[in-house]
Amino acid sequence: MNAEAQALDLLLSKDAIRQLLAGYSRGVDRGDKELLASVYWEDSTMVSGGMTTSGPEFAATIVDFITADLDHCYHALSNEWIEVNGEHAIGEHYVIAYMTAGGQDITTGGRYLDSYERRGGIWKIKTRTFVADWTTSYPKSLELDAMYEPGRTRGGFGTGDPVYAHWARL
Repeated sequence: MNAEAQALDLLLSKDAIRQLLAGYSRGVDRGDKELLASVYWEDSTMVSGGMTTSGPEFAATIVDFITADLDHCYHALSNEWIEVNGEHAIGEHYVIAYMTAGGQDITTGGRYLDSYERRGGIWKIKTRTFVADWTTSYPKSLELDAMYEPGRTRGGFGTGDPVYAHWARL
């Protein structure tokens, strides 16, 4: 590969990996098992809290937990670092996860330490370890009134969330 082709491959690889990160966040926040499982290779490993399992098994377990036990869930990613070396890559991505459950607002800050593999031209997560750096919780303060009164467009778990109708327009 010449230098221009290598630079283009690097940019396309990093963009594909960023799409995995967005898919992970949306899959968790919308409670979408299929989307969440799709960012992992079948033989992947996910380490989160006391759980070490395959990525697809993690997807099923975490979505069941989120949709049964949380009122809201929101992930925001930042401070990304991605290094690509041929068909392999690694990354560190900061995350802030906000949840409401059991009358509490819970915010966790941490990092995802990832390895990625490209197989057949497709990038997916091979390993992901969640590193928890801090957590806070307070009595629930979420308000859904005033300009957000009932009847307005609201986010939620599953295909009833407005994003699914939005993407169906394509």
